Amino acid sequence: MVAEKITQCMKPHGEEGYETIENMNENHQEISEYAFECLEVGKNDRILDIGCGGGVNIEKFLKLTSNSVDGLDYSEVSVAASIRQNQDAVDNERCKIMQADVCDMPIDDESYDLASAFETVYFWPEIRKTFKEVARIIKPGGQFMIALGTDGNHPDDEKWLATVEGMSVYTPEELEEYLLDAGFKSVKSSVKPNDYILVVIAQK
Repeated sequence: MVAEKITQCMKPHGEEGYETIENMNENHQEISEYAFECLEVGKNDRILDIGCGGGVNIEKFLKLTSNSVDGLDYSEVSVAASIRQNQDAVDNERCKIMQADVCDMPIDDESYDLASAFETVYFWPEIRKTFKEVARIIKPGGQFMIALGTDGNHPDDEKWLATVEGMSVYTPEELEEYLLDAGFKSVKSSVKPNDYILVVIAQK
């Protein structure tokens, strides 16, 4: 049962997928709030939210930039939910939601000022290679922000790793190494005081 719930988190699908997205929107709220506290968004930034889930972070970004905010997810259910959450912006062509894999994004080089990944890199395969793909689509001087519910030291990490095949957790030091190797020039990590919430911001 737990494994099935995590499979839904990896890739929401079917009728249960919509319920999973609603739960994720609620359960990830604290992580999202801390991430936005750590991040500086430019008023003209073009933004891509990778693994956009239910689209609530796209909605937040739309309030911070006058430019477009797009989303990408490999779950059909997530794409539909994100479109519904941001229907006005989609209709006004300020937002486009793509169904695609982060490992091979149908996006031109240096397209975005900022890319974000909330609670999703746990499930990214070949993370070194995938980070290079993310670096490819970010403009020089742009940012890539990762927000996670664990800094690799959470007491429940081992339980989740034992339960979920293909899931990985990372320490700030590991993520910094992978991001620098992917071509980012600098990496800054923040852990919420008295918590395990981790925000990593890489500058290209």
